[in-house]
Amino acid sequence: MNEPLTNNLKHLILALEAQGVEHFVISPGSRNTPLVLLLAEHHVKFTMAVDERSAAFLGLGIAKNTNQPVALVATSGTATANYLPAIAEAKSYHVPLIVLTTDRPQELQAIGAPQTIGQFNMYGNEVKEAINLEVQDQHADVTEYIDYKVQQLTHLSQTAPFGAVQINLPLRKPLVPELGLAWPSVSHQDFGKLIVKLDTPSLDKLVQQLQNKKIMIAVGPTDLALSSVAFENLADKLHAPIIADVLSNLRNTHHTIVGMDALLAAAAVNDEMLPDVVLRFGGTPVSAKLFPWLKEHNIPVIQIGMNYIGQDHTRSVSASYAVDENQLVKQLLDTDGNGNVNYWQQIWHPIQAKLSNFSDNALTSLSLADELANLPTDNQLFLANSMTVRDFDQYFNPKHSLKILGNRGANGIDGTISTATGMAINQKPTWLVIGDLAFYHDMNGLMLASQTHANLTIIVTNNDGGGIFSFLPQADKPYFEEMFGTPQHLAIDKVAALYDAEYVKLTSVAELHKIVMTPFSGLRILEITDTRDHNVTIHNQRLNEIKKSMTHEN
Repeated sequence: MNEPLTNNLKHLILALEAQGVEHFVISPGSRNTPLVLLLAEHHVKFTMAVDERSAAFLGLGIAKNTNQPVALVATSGTATANYLPAIAEAKSYHVPLIVLTTDRPQELQAIGAPQTIGQFNMYGNEVKEAINLEVQDQHADVTEYIDYKVQQLTHLSQTAPFGAVQINLPLRKPLVPELGLAWPSVSHQDFGKLIVKLDTPSLDKLVQQLQNKKIMIAVGPTDLALSSVAFENLADKLHAPIIADVLSNLRNTHHTIVGMDALLAAAAVNDEMLPDVVLRFGGTPVSAKLFPWLKEHNIPVIQIGMNYIGQDHTRSVSASYAVDENQLVKQLLDTDGNGNVNYWQQIWHPIQAKLSNFSDNALTSLSLADELANLPTDNQLFLANSMTVRDFDQYFNPKHSLKILGNRGANGIDGTISTATGMAINQKPTWLVIGDLAFYHDMNGLMLASQTHANLTIIVTNNDGGGIFSFLPQADKPYFEEMFGTPQHLAIDKVAALYDAEYVKLTSVAELHKIVMTPFSGLRILEITDTRDHNVTIHNQRLNEIKKSMTHEN
């Protein structure tokens, strides 16, 4: 009989649900049999994913899009090791994941038992906490401990800084639970919600630092839902430009500047554009030039947000406030603080107008960013790393409010399609822009996209290799092509056929525009081909146009 195992695993499942876990991503195996069968009996919302690496990124995408914790369920052995890349991204980007790894019992550890590796705390510092949880002991204290500890860990995953936790479950045979028995009840543990505001003296001090100053608001990628209305009102009040990262989801405000990195890359900045002080929100921006520019000129940077304190590799931050971002914006709106009225109206607003005038008639990675700005507001956009997210950060100016995500925590190219599929699992029209190497790196994600019937359009910018390396110093060195260019010569149309995806090779901006404006459901792969040399050329041309525009009147 397996009543203790059955009862305790039911308590574990109910404890997860009590703290907001609604979706489980399960990979098949033997050792996780009792947990999987009970999840099925309980009719939880789940997705089966046979590749654990792909499964973890799928869960990551769901959690990023919903701001709710997602549970991953793996069998024992190397299956669990495949979770690590997504867990690393979850730590860096502050995404709550509950990692349930089933394991061999202690008597089978480190003595040659098959499918057995050191699973406890195998993710090291990438998780906030890891525990071994014994679920085959029938003592009442064990069950009470499961109720409390599982809820406490799930809550911890949602406490700043958000991240992953591991619950390792050593299981001894027999593994089949008792099905059909009544389910217990588990009481919700209230751990409280931390809502942090500045106290009055600290708020007064901050307002004094801002009063009548040239203020810049810089918002990096963020794991939180920031209020675009509140930030727009704050920018209006302070007469401040908003340097909004493409993953900040604040690109649709009136005060947003799109193309700051391009301005700096084009050397099209001058001293009057410098602020007196910067309010910094969110994580490390895609732009690699903004904060070094500010640091070079000794501009004070005030960092705001509970998840990001201490996350400043440029070491440019002069003060930090570990408070809720939206709460602080509300507090500042209620003060009589003000900025320099001329900074926005006379300096940055004309620059914003000039930056919105660039477009390409030819179909390139840059015109792709221009055209996808027309996506309807109910669409979603996921941006792959490397050149894609950089191009969109510099040139993407959406005409409507859009949900935009990317894996800009650890910045890997692995798991991109799977994460985008996690975003698309809500069945909203979702677009993924990705390079050919990142596309090939996660083709198993296409299996998930097909399996989940996601409404996912994937645009592959195919320059047959690692396009970003052509912008780096090694581009003119020996062995570049074999060591960095790494062409794969794979046929994307054949990949599309393997997964029953609609395939279109795009040849013009007009063709892309028609596709963007026409509703579509299902899995679709669009390909844009180019060469890496031409890609460098068009980027340099755009930067030259920007520099010329900023130094001469139109």
